[in-house]
Amino acid sequence: MKRTVVLSALLLSSLAVAAPGSWRGTITMSAADYAPNFPGQAKPLKVFQQIAAEYEKKYPGIKIKFHTEPIPDTNTMIRVKAAAGDLFDIYWAQAYSLNSTLPKGVATDLAPYFKQPNPYIPGNKAWQDAMDKAQLAESRSANGAVYTLSGDKVVYGIYYNKDLFKKAGITKVPTSWPELIAASKKLNAAGVYPMHAVPAYPWWSRHFLSDLYAKDYAKLTGYDGLPGQSPLDEAVAISKGILTPKDKRFMSWWPVMKQFTDTWPKDYLTADPAKNYDAFQDFVGQKEAMLYEGSYKAREMQDAGVKFAVGTFNFPKLTKKESPYATGANTANAYAGTGGFQYAMSTPQSNKSLREKGKQQAVLDWMRYFGTPKNLQRLTAEQGTYVPTWPGTSAKLGGLGNFDSGALAAQVKLPERSIGVQTATANLGWVDMQRIFGLYLSGNITLAQAEKQVQTTLDRAAADFARKNNVNLSRYK
Repeated sequence: MKRTVVLSALLLSSLAVAAPGSWRGTITMSAADYAPNFPGQAKPLKVFQQIAAEYEKKYPGIKIKFHTEPIPDTNTMIRVKAAAGDLFDIYWAQAYSLNSTLPKGVATDLAPYFKQPNPYIPGNKAWQDAMDKAQLAESRSANGAVYTLSGDKVVYGIYYNKDLFKKAGITKVPTSWPELIAASKKLNAAGVYPMHAVPAYPWWSRHFLSDLYAKDYAKLTGYDGLPGQSPLDEAVAISKGILTPKDKRFMSWWPVMKQFTDTWPKDYLTADPAKNYDAFQDFVGQKEAMLYEGSYKAREMQDAGVKFAVGTFNFPKLTKKESPYATGANTANAYAGTGGFQYAMSTPQSNKSLREKGKQQAVLDWMRYFGTPKNLQRLTAEQGTYVPTWPGTSAKLGGLGNFDSGALAAQVKLPERSIGVQTATANLGWVDMQRIFGLYLSGNITLAQAEKQVQTTLDRAAADFARKNNVNLSRYK
C-alpha cells in the first residue's frame, strides 16, 4: 500500500510539471526541414502534424500552427520579426548564430529547463539526461546559456553524378586526394565542371584539421572540462599558439585544397560564401559533376525532380604525400553538425504574445512533449536525411529514390571527433577566414601572406572572446 501511495504521489507530481497550465490558444512554430505539409515537396511530411494532433487531443483548446512558407534567410527573418515583437513561439536557428551574431533577447535560455525532469520521458530526472552530451556542450554559450533544443546532426559528403563520371571515364569514386584531383582533371578534359561551389572554409577545414590534430584531440577539446570542442576550447588553443599558423600543421592543407579548386571554373569566387544555393542548382542542372553538401540535400534533390543517378563518397583520406603532418585518421564525419532538429523558444521581448499569462509555460510544455527520444526517432525516420543523436535513437538515412546514401550512412558509425576554428567569435569562420582562404585559393595572395593575415585574425578573435566573456585564457593549462 505504501509503495502504491508513493508511486501515485510521484505520478501526480510529474503530471503537474507536464501540464501546460490554464492558458489556451495557438502556439506557432517554424519547424524548418521537419515542417509538415510543406508545399512543393515530392513527399510531404506528416509526423510533426501527427505529434501536434496528439498534443492537441491531450490538451483541448491548444492549437499548434506550423509555418509552411520558405524562409530564404533565417537570421534576417529572426532579426526583423524579433524587432517587431512578432517572432514565432518556437523556431529553427543555428546555436552558433544565437551565441554570437544574433542579438540578445531573441531566444530563451533553456539550460535551467534542461536540468528539470521531462515528464513525457518515462523515469526521466533531468531532460538533459536524454540528450547527446557532446552536442549539448557544443551548443552552450560562453556564459552557460543554451538557446536551442538540439537532437540531430547533418552528415556531409560529396554527391556525384554517376552519368557524368561515366562520361569522363571515371570507374571508381576517389578515396584519396590524388585520386580526387585526378578525377577532377578527367572531368575537365571531358568538358564537365568537377565542382562549382563556394569552397567553404568552415566545412573543409574541419575535415583537414581533425586529421592533422587527431593526436591532440583530447587536449584541444578538454579545456572547458566538457565533451566536444566549444568556443572556449577554440579560443584557448588559439591563444596557446596551437590552432594558429604558429603550428605548422594548421595551414599545411591549404596547398592541397588549392590543387583541387584550381580544377574548378573560376567564377565560383564571386559567389556568396555564406550560401551554396548556386552550386546546388548547377548540380541539379547537371552542369557540375560533384557537390559537397549535407545529407539534407537528398530530399531537396527529390523535390527538384532529379532523375539521374546520384552517388555519394566521403572526404578522401589525407596521406603524408599531401602533408607530412597527416595522421591517416578517418575524418569523414568531422563536419557532422547539428541539423534540422534545432529549436529555440522566443522571449516576451521578441514575441509579444509570450507576455500573455501562462503562455510561456504552455510553449515550454509543447517543447517537452515533442522533445523526447521517441518523437525524435519518429521525426528523423520520416525525414530521412538527418541522424538522431540522443541515446536510444537510431539512424535511418536514405530511401529517397535514386539517392545512394551508402557512404553517408557509413559515417554514422564513426566516433565523434571534430576540430576546427570557426566559432570562437562572430564572423570568424564564414567571414574573416573565408575571405583570406578565398584570396589564397584565387592566387591573389601567397601562402606566407595568408599566414600573416590568418594570425592577425585569430589573435583578434581570441582577444575579443576573452574580453566579451571576461575570461582569462592564460589560466588554462
